[in-house]
Amino acid sequence: MGNNRISIWAALSLTMLATSVWAQPAPSPLASVALPVGPYIPSGQPLELKLDEAVALALRYNRHVRSAYLQRTVQRFDLRIAERAFVPRGEIGTEIAQRRTDGRVFDEISAQASASWATPLGGQVGFVWSRSEIRNGLGHETTGVSLVQPLLRGGGLAVNMAPVRIARLQEDINRLHLEATVSGSITSVITSYRNLVQAQEQVRLAEASLERMRELLATNRALIDAGRMAEADIIQTQSGVANQEVALLQTRQQLASAQLALVHLLALASRTNVVAVDDMQANKVDVDLERALVTAFSSRIDLQAQQIALEQARQFGVVARNARLWDVSLVASAMRDDGVGFWQSNERTDTSIGLRLSVPLGDLSGRQNWLTAQTNLKTAELALEELKQAVENQVLDAVQSVEASWHKVEAAPRAKSLSEQALKIAHEKLRFGRASNFEVLSLQSDLRAADAQELAANIAYLNALTALDQQIGSTLSTWRISLHD
Repeated sequence: MGNNRISIWAALSLTMLATSVWAQPAPSPLASVALPVGPYIPSGQPLELKLDEAVALALRYNRHVRSAYLQRTVQRFDLRIAERAFVPRGEIGTEIAQRRTDGRVFDEISAQASASWATPLGGQVGFVWSRSEIRNGLGHETTGVSLVQPLLRGGGLAVNMAPVRIARLQEDINRLHLEATVSGSITSVITSYRNLVQAQEQVRLAEASLERMRELLATNRALIDAGRMAEADIIQTQSGVANQEVALLQTRQQLASAQLALVHLLALASRTNVVAVDDMQANKVDVDLERALVTAFSSRIDLQAQQIALEQARQFGVVARNARLWDVSLVASAMRDDGVGFWQSNERTDTSIGLRLSVPLGDLSGRQNWLTAQTNLKTAELALEELKQAVENQVLDAVQSVEASWHKVEAAPRAKSLSEQALKIAHEKLRFGRASNFEVLSLQSDLRAADAQELAANIAYLNALTALDQQIGSTLSTWRISLHD
């Protein structure tokens, strides 16, 4: 009995062990891949770029810009089609057939031609001609001209030119969209370039900070050897060196990410070792708020597009209002029919002229379209008012952001200078045993923060100016870029 209990417990133990083994998740497909020992470093010779060169590369190779230019090909052709609404159109054709009637075979040749013209006043002019001949001498020729001129619905220059005006307005919107795409891409490249500069400078600052920390470590060891510092006090400095080494690895990783981001915007190879060489030292730019507002209201792309969309809504209203009228049209036609036989020729001419009236009953679609057009018009007006206020608020915010950023630029060098002086004094005190190691480490941390703050302040001010350019719609003019559409 006891052996049976042991065997039962053994079986239960084996079952639980097997369950735990089978419950474990499958190994990751990346489990055998070695982890990288450091951040990704682009390969190849450094490609030194200035900011204007990066912008030029973006204008040529950026995929969003290239895609926008490709779309413009179709959009320009759409306008061409719309503007050919009043160009006469024609068609010609011919047919050769063999016909069998009452046991007799006839070879027949026929030709047709037709033309139509839609006039800017709404009229439709048509012309048709056809001729058929049989080998035994029989023939038939027909010529006709027709005219339909609407007097109410569909008549008049305003309603018939409305589709052409709408197409031209849409072409203006499409050009503005191209400008917006180019302007946005340029802004992205500028910001990404400055991020790369900031990342490069952060690596340099991290290396300088690590060098200072190692010098402090050497000073600590000299003080310990001289018996002027306790052995345990060096641990803080060793910890600071290790932390700074980790910080240096992080900044190098940020540098690699900034390079990849810029390379992507420029549509270059992913492993291109891009190096930004421009200095990001900011210089003060005096911003006139009233002039900035005037420029924004006249140059903002989205504001111009909304104004054009409002005019489009008015044109749609013209068409919808005209569509509610009765159909009263002047109708005229002339038809000549010539038949040729063995012994005689039959000629007949039919002409007609009159008025045609068509009154819709029970059809509310015209009123529905008119109400929709009126609603869209009022909505477009409200959207324009909303956008004007939003533009004003955005420009005000951008201007104050520029001013606030400049104050930070002015304050950052003073903070850095004071941190350098304080650290220098603390080093001298440490040599004579009048300052603690912890105090020097704290001041070195303050200097690192001051260096980073000065760099960030300059970058932030330049980005604020770029954002202000974007808000007032002057990015292309600032960079002297003219679009060849």
